[in-house]
Amino acid sequence: MNTARIRRGFPQTWVPWIAAGILLSGCARMPSRGMEALPTSLSEICKANSVSLQFDSVTQVVTLNKNNVTAKVLVGSDVVLIDSEKILLSGPVRRMKEGLFVPPDFGRKVMERFGARDDFAIKKFREIVIDPGHGGKDPGARGRSGLDEKIVVLDIAKRLKRSLEDKGINVIMTRNSDEFLSLKQRTEIACRSKADLFISIHANSSRAKNAEGFEVYFLRELDSKEKKNDELKDNQRIKFRNLAMSRSAPAVENIVWDMMYSYKQGESRRLAEYLMLRTPNSLDAANRGSKSCAFFVLRNTLIPAILVEVGFVSNVKEERLLKTGTYRERIANSLAKHILDYANKD
Repeated sequence: MNTARIRRGFPQTWVPWIAAGILLSGCARMPSRGMEALPTSLSEICKANSVSLQFDSVTQVVTLNKNNVTAKVLVGSDVVLIDSEKILLSGPVRRMKEGLFVPPDFGRKVMERFGARDDFAIKKFREIVIDPGHGGKDPGARGRSGLDEKIVVLDIAKRLKRSLEDKGINVIMTRNSDEFLSLKQRTEIACRSKADLFISIHANSSRAKNAEGFEVYFLRELDSKEKKNDELKDNQRIKFRNLAMSRSAPAVENIVWDMMYSYKQGESRRLAEYLMLRTPNSLDAANRGSKSCAFFVLRNTLIPAILVEVGFVSNVKEERLLKTGTYRERIANSLAKHILDYANKD
């Protein structure tokens, strides 16, 4: 499949809507049999309500706009997305020779939303997987005084969890104690969840004693071979089991995977860049920048994913800071604040 061609078929700004439908609602439902009544012409109902209608024949995405409210739906789906809210219809949107048709409850459930814009508290991330690196028999990096990375990052992850949950985010931890998990297990947890974001927390180490600072990694562009690795294929099957789309439809699965990948890569990069503009300053830490990579946990998740290096345990000064609960709390609160700021920005 020519995935580049698929990506050119719709604007980059549409990808979050499409991916959000997949991740938050079990999207891409294939047409169900029958409706509760005769379908209604979408163009006629939009005209009657002064709602603008756009249809992309390549992606099969319908976009409706009025009063700064945007609704999107995929032809063949019975799920409409307004921001990150899911609206379930009595039947799918259909494309016929005469045009686009919607089930009779479309007007009541969707058109009334164009009267005024709802202000959602959280617009991008409603559930987040936090992955404290290493654990159990794998201590990770070790500082000069014997401070283990696995202990530091677990404590920061727990503090980050509390901070995010206080703001209404549902959080899933890959581990809650000093236990060993394989990299594959970590990504499978993310793929079985309904999470919108995966955050892996780590502490750095270097032979250079003066190496210091905070950095965030996001997924680089994968080549065709990397996109077909066994772990990623396994995780795709796990994720796709939760999507209500026709089985034995490889073309549909390929399109869905390509949309998810495009959204994941772009969103991960933008979030990493946003965090690096703000978090190091709030911690008085050296800014090492955002960097692309192909770490296992970033490569084999299907949702936006970042890996955060909170500092160097090999640096005497930063190890001393990372030993303290006060600094760990500052890291967690700063990450939570800036993740939520990013989620709510226009």
